[in-house]
Amino acid sequence: MDFFQRQAHARRLTRRLVLLFLGAIAAVIAAVNGAGWLLWRVLASGLDLPGHFFATNTFVVLLFVVGSAWLESLRLREGGSAVAHRLGARSLDEYDPGHLRLRNIVEELAIPSEIAVPELFVLDHPSINALTAGDVPARCAIVVTRGAIERLTRNELQGVLAHEMAHIVNGDAMLNTRLAGALYGLYWLSLMGHSMMGVRMRSSSGGLYANPLLWIAGAALAAIGWVGSAAAHLVQAGVSRQRELLADALAVQFTRDRDGLGQALRKIDGARVAPIQTDYLEVVAHLLLASNRPQTGHFDSHPPIAERVRRLYGRWMPPIRDDQSADDQGTPPAHARTLPGAPALAPLDFDAGTRSSAQARVASDAAAGVGALLDASVDAADHASTLLRLARSPSPRLADVRRLLVTLVGSPASRQIECDSPGATADPADPLAAALAWLARADSLWLRVPLIELLTARVRPWPESVRTALMSSCREAVEADARIEKVEWVYYTLVRHRLLPVSVRRQPFSMSEQRRALARVFALAGYLGEASARRVRDALAATATTIGIPPPAGTPDALDAATLSGSLDVLASLSPLSKPLLLRALAGLGRNGEEPVYQAFLVAVSAAIDAPPPQRKGIGADATDTIGADQ
Repeated sequence: MDFFQRQAHARRLTRRLVLLFLGAIAAVIAAVNGAGWLLWRVLASGLDLPGHFFATNTFVVLLFVVGSAWLESLRLREGGSAVAHRLGARSLDEYDPGHLRLRNIVEELAIPSEIAVPELFVLDHPSINALTAGDVPARCAIVVTRGAIERLTRNELQGVLAHEMAHIVNGDAMLNTRLAGALYGLYWLSLMGHSMMGVRMRSSSGGLYANPLLWIAGAALAAIGWVGSAAAHLVQAGVSRQRELLADALAVQFTRDRDGLGQALRKIDGARVAPIQTDYLEVVAHLLLASNRPQTGHFDSHPPIAERVRRLYGRWMPPIRDDQSADDQGTPPAHARTLPGAPALAPLDFDAGTRSSAQARVASDAAAGVGALLDASVDAADHASTLLRLARSPSPRLADVRRLLVTLVGSPASRQIECDSPGATADPADPLAAALAWLARADSLWLRVPLIELLTARVRPWPESVRTALMSSCREAVEADARIEKVEWVYYTLVRHRLLPVSVRRQPFSMSEQRRALARVFALAGYLGEASARRVRDALAATATTIGIPPPAGTPDALDAATLSGSLDVLASLSPLSKPLLLRALAGLGRNGEEPVYQAFLVAVSAAIDAPPPQRKGIGADATDTIGADQ
């Protein structure tokens, strides 16, 4: 799919969403004014309408609709955990085997998707469903229902989680979360009406009863709010449908297994479980893996499950009931066999030489398979397994975390700091010390980004004072030789934005500041990617023109850590549609697309500017085109 064509489509979609949202507000205002006029005629027949009657109604509606949307958007800036808490989900229990399996799968998928490990929550409901939310990639969270953990096999759960991770990589989670904040204003009248209808008063005898006047007022408010709810459903449908199909395709690319997601969707299609009952779920319905509402047509937030399965397999596949196995194909009904108007699809298939799902997970698995993936020595596999076990430990020791972080980001001169740290030892017989010494070598660079992602995911829930102290140790390590190398800066930047993500919006910067920041980042990309000066200048000019910045005259010759960090803060103020263009251009400057340092640079820049890293063309890169060929 052409990248610029997708950007143009995204801009058109954004404009349509804005128009739909404004139209929905206008419809709610008209409904309130119409109901108010009718009520006045019934209760005050013969009296003229008060002055500014309609203007007052309009102001009150705007105050509540726009005001509640603004307040909800502020709440959602806390990250995906805010949505999880609003739904009543709870954090993982590290001693629950099902929860531990869930965490392991997400950590495995974070490696090929090259994003931070999301925060995980479990919603206590027997249905099979999941959702992803978060205003920036570093603060995304995945909520999985208890039914998905209990009723899905490991491969099926992996397919579901890969679908949710795909939403983060595609930028859907950020868009959908911000959209949820805006739609909350449209749902507010309906939610408030239902809340008033549910209020119970206590009688003198101790019983509960509904207040008739409050119930009638709530019913009227809910009826008026139906207009906003219907409009919100329409907006959700316009956003979510095609994005669900793209996420299905990318999930297959991550896992190399269409049966995982395919069988999970078939189980959802065949489930006989009551939907999740919570008012707030209507606001975030477009975030779910599968719709929580009956399929009705134009107001559906998701494509039909049967259609999504058909796109995965290229043919109709029956639902899987609770008492059926995946091999029990059954006989498709006549209308499903024909699917009038639906073109035939080729099933997703891959070359025989591609890696299996298990092999794709081996880079994040603390097992002997690490050595097999890299054709490395037995000692290297043992060292990698030792480090991965530490990074994935449910509660690693602070001293060990400090030693590992210092080794990941520090220069050779920082080894002395690491050996002098509390609890550290230079004893060669210590497995961790030997593994850290191996990690400092150039041939182990491939493991640094996975270790950073896994370890920082464990450390993020720790108190901010502890995380700040860890970052101070890292800074001492990179400054041990009185200078900061560019490679050190890359890993330090990634750790800093993973452990201490910025929670406030960046201030706007001038065009000249953006030009200088762009030139500095491209200069570093050219240095790390070993690109020629002419190639860097051409890419810089083309990117600046594309994102609407006057092209810089050239790139600076000297760069320091403070200037580079400030440049990333400036580029974080770019529009959401400009950031993927910038990252795509930076990715094109790498001499070798698989070079570990350059990949770490791209991930660090992505983390700093709050954008998913660019997708690499690799094994299974054609999956999106195949699954969406007949859209």
